[in-house]
This record gives sequence, structure tokens and C-alpha cells, in this order.
Amino acid sequence: MVLTLALGLALGSTTALGAGTGHAAAPAAFPDLSLDLSAQNAAALGLDAGGPTSLSRIPAQGLLVLLVSYYCPPCHKEIPRIKDLERRIRERGLAGRIRMLGLAAGDNESLVERFTARHGGLPFTLVPDPALAAHKRLGSPVVPTLYSIANVGGRLRLLSAREGEFTEDPDAFLDAFLRAMPAPPKSTRTLPRK
Repeated sequence: MVLTLALGLALGSTTALGAGTGHAAAPAAFPDLSLDLSAQNAAALGLDAGGPTSLSRIPAQGLLVLLVSYYCPPCHKEIPRIKDLERRIRERGLAGRIRMLGLAAGDNESLVERFTARHGGLPFTLVPDPALAAHKRLGSPVVPTLYSIANVGGRLRLLSAREGEFTEDPDAFLDAFLRAMPAPPKSTRTLPRK
């Protein structure tokens, strides 16, 4: 299900991918969530070292942030489709441009490991959020929710949020995501004259 939502005052309103009103509103700001990453998770996200960091530091033009929980049946049910989406990102050569990250709302490291093992591994980083800090910062949405975010020069912009199980065609979803992403900022660097 595609939603156009307000995530409290921090986010304001947003447009959903593929929503064709003829007038696209400017994407809303997305909170720059704090993450405490293991060295392995940091490397998977293209970062040099583990430890505290923020969502905006992940080197990617687009971010897909998936909110899940171990005790959420639809979260488990959607994983094959999410794996398919991640596979299509790689097959289309978008892996460096688009990165996927999971936030495990209310789950500690042990539950994250159980979630991952239940699905024979995950093709994306799943970060525990045991105190629900990130979940609360997002306005305590239902799980699962999938956020499509543009990262433009360290400024995060919410392009869409999908509440409930992901059931869309991965290629159609990626096409809409790519169309919705703003163009990267042009370099202001000038070349020397000859």
C-alpha cells in the first residue's frame, strides 16, 4: 500500500512514488537517524568503520529504510519480496547508488540474529533498535514500513513511505524510485583554463 504521510512536525507532508497529481510537492525532510553500527554492518553500508554514525553519512544517492520486528508476521512474509528487490538493485547496477537498511523496531541483537537466521540470511544490514529510539523518531509507525529516501549532499528527503507488506513489482518500484530522486548536485568545481 502506498501512503502519503505526515511523520509529525519533523517530516511534514510528502509525495508518494508514482503518485501522479501533476504537481509534485517538494520532498519532506527525513530525520537523520543515529545508528550504532558493527564494523561488519558499517562495511556493508559502504562506511569505513563501525560505531556511532548517522543515516546521512551512508554513501548513497538513495536509501531504502525498512522498519521490521521479529514478532511481526507480515515482516517475515515480505522478506522474499524484499530480497527480490535487493537482487534487482544489484542486477541493475544500482548497488552503490541505492543502499538498503533495516531497522529492527524493539528488537535486540539476539532477535536480529534470529530474524536473519529464519530467512537464511538477509541481503541488507539489519540494525537493532531495542529502545525504539529510531522508531519513535519516525513517529512510531506500524511495521513493516518501507521508506524511500533521497540523500542529497547529506540532506535526507522522504520520497515515499509504504506501510504494510511490500507486494510491488521490484522493477516498477525501482523505476519510480529513480524517477523521484532529485538529480545529484552539480559540481561547482571549475577546470583550469588552458
